[in-house]
Amino acid sequence: MEVDVLIVGAGPAGSTTARFCAGKGIDVLMIDRRAEVGYPVQCGEFLPVAKEMHDIFPQSTNLEELFTVDGSVVAGETTAVDMISPSGRVYRCPFEGMTLDRRSFDKSLVKLAVENGARLETQTSLLSIKGGIAKTTMGDIHAKVIVGADGPRSRTAREAGMQGVSENYPAITCQAEGTFEPVVKMYFGSVAPGGYAWVIPKRKGANVGIGFNNMSVQQRPTELFQRFVDRLGIECHDLTMGLVPTSGPVPRTVSGNVLLVGDAAGMVMATNGGGIPTAMIAGRHAGQTIKEHLAGGSSLDKYEQLWRNAMLKPLKIALRTKRMSDLVFRHDRLVDLTLRLIGRKGLDRTIRCKRVFHVL
Repeated sequence: MEVDVLIVGAGPAGSTTARFCAGKGIDVLMIDRRAEVGYPVQCGEFLPVAKEMHDIFPQSTNLEELFTVDGSVVAGETTAVDMISPSGRVYRCPFEGMTLDRRSFDKSLVKLAVENGARLETQTSLLSIKGGIAKTTMGDIHAKVIVGADGPRSRTAREAGMQGVSENYPAITCQAEGTFEPVVKMYFGSVAPGGYAWVIPKRKGANVGIGFNNMSVQQRPTELFQRFVDRLGIECHDLTMGLVPTSGPVPRTVSGNVLLVGDAAGMVMATNGGGIPTAMIAGRHAGQTIKEHLAGGSSLDKYEQLWRNAMLKPLKIALRTKRMSDLVFRHDRLVDLTLRLIGRKGLDRTIRCKRVFHVL
């Protein structure tokens, strides 16, 4: 089979890339190893509104194009984030966002890509890339451009000889029943060593989970998670486990005719764990760059420049803040003291990927 663009992974990164490079005679094929796009859900399902994303990434433009989503995939709206210390002290930071029905949201992004001319094959995995040919479970695919949007353990990156994500934190999430305040809750300390636990409300229920440093945990991850939900007194279903990239963006996201996008490129906001918006911002840049490359022969390296100009500085600040917090977030008393010293304004800056005290 011959295509212009092969995209490995049909999550937000892959489908957004496809949306912006398909059409005008460009043959775009997305493949995904899952039977159903968007399932199982392995994230917190939270998406900031466009104005918040403009604040975090001021060099990005027209984010409304990406983050104005159909109401049918929105499961709730939130007005603030509560950051909660081990002793129970609450630091409330105004922050507007929406909780997605991720299963439906991912399908809606694929639908946009297909409407623009892309194709999707599910239950299809990349096996190797040799001599410019992608070997997959559906056969060999000759592609002018290959996009790795296949998550933090990207096979595309490995097969292309690119450095992938070097550090991932395990995350466990579930769906909870009940009524919850329209505020995101983030819990720090021994409840989720090295990371945080969360409750992200929906109109009916909530997404509840923990992300943590596996090296700091002496018990089984499921036991840690169960202790958290027992503390909240809630019942969960649809328990899933995944990985969150925590080592920052990879050194290079372009090598020859291969591009990396989203989690495969480590594009996650280290202080809040958000990866959906960064995947979509990068996906748009990737898609537009690929379209220009195929139309006029411009270099794919332009993608590297575009996403870095749009996102690299805030991502690096967030990573630096996380690494500093790793030094002190080892005992609950130190966590309490650190949060108290940073204060609400400083914590507000951390979730927005800004320098905590203007000097870090």
